[in-house]
Amino acid sequence: MHWVGIILGTIILAANLIIYYFDKDFNLFLFLVGISLVVFALPFVIGISLENTRQKEIDEMFLEFSRNLAESVATGTPISKSVINLKRKNYGPMSPNVEKLANQIELGVPLHTALRIFADDIGSPVIKRAVALISEAERAGGEIDYIVESVAKSIAEVEKLKKERKSAINSLVVQGYIIFFIFIGIML
Repeated sequence: MHWVGIILGTIILAANLIIYYFDKDFNLFLFLVGISLVVFALPFVIGISLENTRQKEIDEMFLEFSRNLAESVATGTPISKSVINLKRKNYGPMSPNVEKLANQIELGVPLHTALRIFADDIGSPVIKRAVALISEAERAGGEIDYIVESVAKSIAEVEKLKKERKSAINSLVVQGYIIFFIFIGIML
């Protein structure tokens, strides 16, 4: 997708230079330069937007995964068996990562190693922190169900705070745009 945008943007820019050489219309030249820049940048903007949407979905699905894991561990099932049981559930874009985690555990990879690989594959800082806590709790022993439940609650709080912060910032952005357009209207 990125290469298509680069190639099309370059073609439009080259055609623009040829047209300008023969026509000498500066307004058309500036318009086509703007179009070529938009065509050049659009795939990158779309890619970033899609990746942000995917990452947000993964963060939401990890909250669901951690809740399900906490419930399963609270019933007395070992954490490794709980992860294997959860691989059949649908976690949206995170499902392949959960299946990979469960398959690694089934093959005998230590849980803390499999969890670290899982967190590295996903790449979210919230998930890395949560996985580090779960891994340490499993290694140390004790009340693993309590710790996994606390991690799930912590993730829920982090997501709630992110949403609150986003809503507060959105209102400030809207106010900024309103003030900007009022200022432009007064200037005109």
